[in-house]
Amino acid sequence: MPERPVREIMTRSAMACCAPDDTVEVACRKMDEGCCGSVLVCEGERLVGIFTERDLVRRVIAKGMDPKSTPVRAVMTIDPVTIAPDAPVREAIRIMDEGSFRYLPVVEGGKLVGIVSARDLPYEEIGKMARMLELEHTLAERIW
Repeated sequence: MPERPVREIMTRSAMACCAPDDTVEVACRKMDEGCCGSVLVCEGERLVGIFTERDLVRRVIAKGMDPKSTPVRAVMTIDPVTIAPDAPVREAIRIMDEGSFRYLPVVEGGKLVGIVSARDLPYEEIGKMARMLELEHTLAERIW
C-alpha cells in the first residue's frame, strides 16, 4: 500500500498569513481569527518565516518587547523547515518530532501551498512510528 502524501492531511484554506512588516499584534489577531497557533510570514506567495505562539512567549513577552510596535520580521523564525506536498506523511511526522515543531509549512515550487499542524497528524501513523522515534531520541541523547 503506498504511503499517504502530506497533501491529504495539510490545511490549505485556513492558513493565517501576514507580511514581515506587520506588527506582532496584527499577527496575533490573525492567529485568533483563524483559531490557530501560528502565522505564516510571506512576501507574495513566497514563505519567508513563521511566527508561533511559542515565539510570542519567548521572543516578545519574555523579552519585554511591545507587540504593538514590534515587526514580525524581528521575532519570526526565518526560513522555516518545510515539506513538499507529495512527501509521505511519515516524513512530516519525523521532521516535526525531530525539530519539536507543532507546525510545518508545505511548499511546492517555491510557493506556500499549505500547513501541517500537529493536530493534523494521523495517530495511526504516529503509533506505527513510535518505536523508531523513541530510538532516534535515545541515540540523540547519547550523542549530546
